[in-house]
Amino acid sequence: METSCSSPQEVVTTNLDPLLMQSCDIDNDHPVDNNRRSSILHTPNIHENDEENIDSDKKCHFFKNFFSYMERFSGIIYALLSAFFFTATTFTIKQLGVILFDVFIIRFFIQGFIAYGFIIYKGYYIYNSNSPILLIFIQALTASTGTICFYLALSMLSLSDLTTIRYTQVIWTAVFVFIIYRDRITLSIILACILTFIGVICVAQPSFIFTQKKPINETLELSLSKSSDQRLLGMFIAIICALAIAMSIVLTKKLFEKKVRQSIVMFHFIIVTLPILLIIQIYYWGFSTTNHKKFNIKELYLNKNFLYAIILATIQIIPMIFSQKSIKREHPSIISVVSASEIVFATILQNIFSRDKSNIPTLIGSTLVLTSIIIVAAQKLWQDHHKCICLPTSIEENK
Repeated sequence: METSCSSPQEVVTTNLDPLLMQSCDIDNDHPVDNNRRSSILHTPNIHENDEENIDSDKKCHFFKNFFSYMERFSGIIYALLSAFFFTATTFTIKQLGVILFDVFIIRFFIQGFIAYGFIIYKGYYIYNSNSPILLIFIQALTASTGTICFYLALSMLSLSDLTTIRYTQVIWTAVFVFIIYRDRITLSIILACILTFIGVICVAQPSFIFTQKKPINETLELSLSKSSDQRLLGMFIAIICALAIAMSIVLTKKLFEKKVRQSIVMFHFIIVTLPILLIIQIYYWGFSTTNHKKFNIKELYLNKNFLYAIILATIQIIPMIFSQKSIKREHPSIISVVSASEIVFATILQNIFSRDKSNIPTLIGSTLVLTSIIIVAAQKLWQDHHKCICLPTSIEENK
């Protein structure tokens, strides 16, 4: 619908999140323009003949108009569906009370077979003489670190808190892009970083800033102390998750510039992540002193909850597909903001279906992080829109 308006170096990399990156390439059917104008800024042309048709058949026009708007905003709709399904399935898996890494080991096995089958079907080479093997490995390692930290932090934090911290990756990605590509830091990035920092503090609620209620007895005090320590550890891991995912997004962008296919990037991510998960679980069940559970296959794996968790983890491939469809149809900056609706969905699910309710500082922190994402995305959207307006003028002047 629209033409590209900015250089590849300026592409917003929302589609490279390892938690939602699909196993196959997004450009199989159609080329993807990451710098297209947003459907929000596009105004359809209405001619006089159209107005006459509207008067003659209002009902027909209503349905045509409805489907026209559905098509126009299909990218946003797909992004919302992706955010909702990913959040809902992750929340449900957490509520089932299963060991998360055991579930996702099986999910990664399934996803690995799908990725490998796609590569074989397309006739791609996993390695060739021109492949930047070291860069591919570093990207896979950082993406793996971010993903593992996400699911590790999920066992310590509520999903809404974790999602809020995780989505600071949008800000860190912008910062890393400015550092690596040596662009100047804008006022909007500085403001977004400040809001993100304050938002993270509000969500983490460290005891030296926020006063804690005094417990009634020593047993409760000890329990609250352990819970507070676990929460702080979870917050620290969540921040590592956000930083690792942000760096992996920038590295993936580098690989795309070197013409490395997304399916190859995803396959390497899986074959790096899977062994790490296996090593972690072998240590957890065989050597960890903090594990007080006995390894019993019947009790752990041959039950309904574990089966439901595997099904839900596998279903998470659907939001990956929705995410890719949204990227084909909408400006990446808009996708950044819409995808951050995961924060809203997670907060709603937590406060309706969980005993752990969000307090006021947490809600303020989530709002600040969401605001910082909107600021960064709005700046990028405005830059691309301005370049799209200026580009035809510059072409005419050169003629």
